[in-house]
Amino acid sequence: MTETELTTLLRENADFSRVSDAALAALIQSGERRATDTGEELIRQGESGQRIWVLIAGELEALVDDEIVNRLATAGEVVGQISAVSFTPATATVRMAGPGECLAVSHGALHAVMEKHPDLAEAFLRSMAKYLGRR
Repeated sequence: MTETELTTLLRENADFSRVSDAALAALIQSGERRATDTGEELIRQGESGQRIWVLIAGELEALVDDEIVNRLATAGEVVGQISAVSFTPATATVRMAGPGECLAVSHGALHAVMEKHPDLAEAFLRSMAKYLGRR
């Protein structure tokens, strides 16, 4: 998948629909694409500020206290943003339900991109507010 295709994938996520192409490109360039294995933990409940993960292919499982509470299979879904943005402990463990591919962006790289692209920072804040409003 090319950078242009990844940008389109992110733009299809409602949280990023108003983010500039330059900001999305910077986010993608700051990350690392990774092939993932079944059962691989991307985020661990209780650990702080790890990274965000953008699902490219596959399915994610979210677990709270080792119980599956959600499954995500839509390419372009982002997980880990609350912990990565606020450097607080993750509220859930997120693992791969099968083999797949993700874009991983570290906490530091994410903050560097958000400093240069306020529209991206705003998108993450909107995403976090939406999630926190459901809790």
